[in-house]
Amino acid sequence: MAGPDDPDIPPAAPVVRFPQSRVLPPGSGEPVKELGTSGLAARLGAPVEQTTGHWCSRCQGIWYGYLLEVACPVCGNRHG
Repeated sequence: MAGPDDPDIPPAAPVVRFPQSRVLPPGSGEPVKELGTSGLAARLGAPVEQTTGHWCSRCQGIWYGYLLEVACPVCGNRHG
């Protein structure tokens, strides 16, 4: 079994963090607005367990939809 001092194994690469993975929304001390669900999720009758939360910086709230949806159902913002 290879150990940490084995010369055949290269050292582990440093972990590169996703830039927005731990960013808190502005005014995070206040309750977050819930903007509802996307039109697609509503039309398909998606259960809450199958939707994911998406942040809308324009509306300053969270909306729920499928993973690959990008447009806020309230304002249409596509840039998070």
